[in-house]
Amino acid sequence: MDGQRVDENDIRAEATYHDVVGKLMESFIENGSYKLMKELTFEKEIIQKNIHDLLRHHEAKRHEIGYNLVAKFTTRKVYQYDYTGLNEFLYDRGLLQEITRLTSRNLKKDQGLLKVFAPYRLQPEFYIKPSFNKAGRELLKVEKCSELDVSLEEAAKLKRENHESLRKVRLEYKRVITQIESYNKLLPEQKVKHKYGSLSRLQKPFTYDVKRITEPHAIQLLMEFGKPNMEKLELYIAKGFISNSEIESFRALKDIKLEFVILDIDEERAILSSFHQRKMSNLSSYLSL
Repeated sequence: MDGQRVDENDIRAEATYHDVVGKLMESFIENGSYKLMKELTFEKEIIQKNIHDLLRHHEAKRHEIGYNLVAKFTTRKVYQYDYTGLNEFLYDRGLLQEITRLTSRNLKKDQGLLKVFAPYRLQPEFYIKPSFNKAGRELLKVEKCSELDVSLEEAAKLKRENHESLRKVRLEYKRVITQIESYNKLLPEQKVKHKYGSLSRLQKPFTYDVKRITEPHAIQLLMEFGKPNMEKLELYIAKGFISNSEIESFRALKDIKLEFVILDIDEERAILSSFHQRKMSNLSSYLSL
């Protein structure tokens, strides 16, 4: 009898959990917040395109457009890497396990490879994915405007308003998802259904603690399937352990992309300050070697 009561309690607890989680998402949808988030996200793209089109023929690449905003055109080089060759180079320098990362996505569901690296697997991480049924899709349908035709000053004002509104509703959505995740009872691939669709808890690709790998065969496979963390690679270049010219032999320039971003001026200042501090810290570390 005791076992039966425990089972019944578990069923009631699970039913309550599903009801609470479903109500959280239903409430966020019914109060208009989810649809507002979609509308503001689309509006952001339209405003961004309008400002881009107004500035794209100017010689200057950086524009302070008012409302404490800066619009910038930047170039980004896209490289095709010989990852295996680069990993072998890093191995020879004793830096392979300092710089190279490995996830189950790199292993392409190969059961043999997954088994080799299983002892080094870190705890799995998960994320919540919402899906919507016909009623949900109808309720959340957004009327899309194809373009915006206003002055730069008016577009900058709209951008500032959009930025603040979108930030607030995304924070609200993040709080809802954090509440849902805090229950921690939804199993991977299990769904919680609600009036407008469902919520799934999906597992992210596994990551591995490559620093613990010592077996030669696993090291060889790490060189073949791992990918260097480019931020860490840049750090070791800045410290003088590796030169840019050495890296060039493992990559080929594939494209140069022109990108357009709009930032809060304070955000731009913080990014530049952080970049400068990293450079100074890297230089200091190099000089102290």
